[in-house]
Amino acid sequence: MKYALISDIHGNLQALERVIEDIAERQVDEIYCVGDIVGYGAQPSECITEIKRICRGSVAGNHDWAAVGKTDIGFFNKEAKAAVLWTSENLDFEEKRFLAELPLKLYFDNAMIVHGTPVAPEKWDYLLYTNRLGAQFAYFSEPICFIGHSHVPVVWTNAYERIPPDTEKPLKLEEGRRYIINVGSVGQPRDGDPRACYSIFDSEKKAVYIRRVEYDIDTAANLIRDAGLPEKLASRLYRGF
Repeated sequence: MKYALISDIHGNLQALERVIEDIAERQVDEIYCVGDIVGYGAQPSECITEIKRICRGSVAGNHDWAAVGKTDIGFFNKEAKAAVLWTSENLDFEEKRFLAELPLKLYFDNAMIVHGTPVAPEKWDYLLYTNRLGAQFAYFSEPICFIGHSHVPVVWTNAYERIPPDTEKPLKLEEGRRYIINVGSVGQPRDGDPRACYSIFDSEKKAVYIRRVEYDIDTAANLIRDAGLPEKLASRLYRGF
């Protein structure tokens, strides 16, 4: 089976549509969302509609639950707070109910999905350094856990390795090795590459592919500006950071 893992769409319909087109060309069997469908971008409703249409399942991200009052936004920066409030005002009842009912964890094909970290996913912690890996692997038993949240694609192993993404060749999963894989961000990459990012997991070939896709940043940025959202949320799309 081939699975596409998409995360951190953040209301960026232009990026999501291009990723969906790319997925359609790769004989993927199922699509899973790793959270943060909304927030930052100007088309949250449209992105929710697409995720409901294409995804086998989705987990909650902090911006998803923030938009429906299920998580504290006290630690959000001012741009994120402004986007959460705007998003909440622009979603209807059914869209809010969908976000509110998203689970914190999902399981498929001997893999787990959480938005933040396996340890206490409801706290929305970031996995950024190898010195935090030991505790993370103790909180799930599957060979692979797919995460998002940091908007930076990267692979961590239970041998305390940090493997940078390589879009030119797949990551071959080794027997007996366990992995935490950040699948990257569709709608707001933060690794210096502004292209939309997602991952494909081939469970038969035991391989993970990191995909980058060009999209219409101008339209996404202008929609953010037209909505009256903070300028930083538009301009950062061009930098990929």
